[in-house]
Amino acid sequence: MARGISHVGGRRRDVRIVEVGPRDGLQNIKTTIPTATKLELIARLRDTGLETIEITSVVSPRAIPQLADCRQVLANQTIKTLLPDDNLRLPVLIPNLKGLQIAMENSVREVAVFVSASEGFSRANINATVDEGLARARQVAQKATAAGLAVRGYISCIFADPFDGPTPQAAVLKAVRELLDMGCYEVSLGDTLGIGTAADVRSLLLYLENNGISAFQLAGHFHDTYGQAVGNVWQAYQCGLRVFDSSVGGLGGCPFAPGAKGNAATEDLVFLFQQAGLETGVDLPKLVEVGNWISDQLKKPNESRAGVALTAKHALLHSKSTIQQKSEVDPGLSWTLVSETESIRVYRFGVNLKVVLNQPKKGNALTTAMIGDLTELFRSARGNRTISRIVITAEGKYFCAGMDLGKGTSPVAQSSEVSDAQYGRLTQLFEAIDKAPQVTIAGINGSAFGGGVGLAFACDIRIAAKSATFTLSEAKLGLCPATISTYVIRECGFAFTREAMLSARAIPMDEFRSLGLITKVVDEPGQLPSELDRYLIRLKVAGPEASTMCKELIQLGWAQAGSEQQAKGIKQLFDKMMRPDGEAAIGLRAFQATKKALDWDEITLARSAAAAKPKL
Repeated sequence: MARGISHVGGRRRDVRIVEVGPRDGLQNIKTTIPTATKLELIARLRDTGLETIEITSVVSPRAIPQLADCRQVLANQTIKTLLPDDNLRLPVLIPNLKGLQIAMENSVREVAVFVSASEGFSRANINATVDEGLARARQVAQKATAAGLAVRGYISCIFADPFDGPTPQAAVLKAVRELLDMGCYEVSLGDTLGIGTAADVRSLLLYLENNGISAFQLAGHFHDTYGQAVGNVWQAYQCGLRVFDSSVGGLGGCPFAPGAKGNAATEDLVFLFQQAGLETGVDLPKLVEVGNWISDQLKKPNESRAGVALTAKHALLHSKSTIQQKSEVDPGLSWTLVSETESIRVYRFGVNLKVVLNQPKKGNALTTAMIGDLTELFRSARGNRTISRIVITAEGKYFCAGMDLGKGTSPVAQSSEVSDAQYGRLTQLFEAIDKAPQVTIAGINGSAFGGGVGLAFACDIRIAAKSATFTLSEAKLGLCPATISTYVIRECGFAFTREAMLSARAIPMDEFRSLGLITKVVDEPGQLPSELDRYLIRLKVAGPEASTMCKELIQLGWAQAGSEQQAKGIKQLFDKMMRPDGEAAIGLRAFQATKKALDWDEITLARSAAAAKPKL
């Protein structure tokens, strides 16, 4: 039977996944991770059906502080119980003979050795030339195989080196041959920088094959710096590889490879092969739960595209099955935290994002960090058509206190360079919100001042707590609401905005509601989350592309009223909505068949899942 295709416990395995999260995924995280968390991660991964899990590396604590607890991990009773299991591989990365001795003392049955194909990375990583690195690996491999241990080999920088540039294919071939010669049962080819493409993968594997290296002696280890990891895995599979390294939640990265992101996410690979009808033996829903769990433990975004999408889809399906049972007061959408920074938290439910300003002690003021986080989020979401709506709300008593006026941090009354930089930041933020193709909703939990008012009026829709107020307070401080004026004047009109700016008075929500500037006012701030959820559910009747086109019509009416540009823009939007491959074709068929309102959230997620399915 070919290696990589196996039957264990009655289940077929067409592809073997080597989970490297507990070692490669965690080793470069600076914050110390408790040993208990690492052990629970291993246990949770094992429970998904994964049969190869790299658990740690026996290295110097000075070299890799995160793995200073390697002995505690190996000595743990749970690990000792798993090690004798013949259906389970738990390799440990070993840099030298001292590390091998420690591994053997703890009954480890499989180890891994590593080398670089390139000189610059080898010197930076292990302070040795490639030949010296190979000699060290040979010492470990030969002693390990003599003791009856299985040995796996790793090669770094198969396509490029961060110091030396492109890696010659001959250098990779040399490393592969030597690792196999010293007793490695397979060699994992690592694109450490994540710079390779499918064409590079095919070229290298054909070169190795033409020089006597079988695909069944190799594994693929691809990083996702340039978003190529999954495509590279599929290309490698087509070239004959059947073993792939990956990390749950896309954990990982390399400190010696500037800009390098994490490994290919295990969830993404399992989804890829599952959609192609290939068996990995891994329970994908359980794996997604593990990815969400460890990302939450590490307080970092889940980097698995499939994991995030499947979580959102599950939340949507759960909502559809339970929404009828929920009260009108509390629809209770199951929001999932997907990322968090010092200034904002981002949640997702289905096609909806909710951004929570999270610096209540500073009144959620627009600090440089918060402006950057918000701008980046809207820019990233712009091309993501699985996101239809974005809510901005806040934690604490204030929605947003406006521009940062803190001592030592405020850009006010500084140099012209500081002023220009702040103008650029604020302009870019408000434009990113205003030009977002998604429907944007401000959930105004508390009072807003200055730039916070602009934040609300850059959004399409506003829902507020009755106790909140808007204050264009700039004139009190000798300032003027410069960067937000475009949006406030557009929404409120000249006369109202003039009086609000000149008086700098606190304007209650009921006054804005009477002018049609606030969609809904709730009596208490605590009612706002439920009202936002209800409103999002109502918006499911509108197609996301149609919503974007409606926003563009409003923009044309505001900026180009009565002009030739407006007429031209309207014609372009008319042509777009009438095309045979647009949303209108879906809507028309449904109308003619049932005359019932469509659930466009469900349609959006279904189309996204179909587009992500690999083409065979």
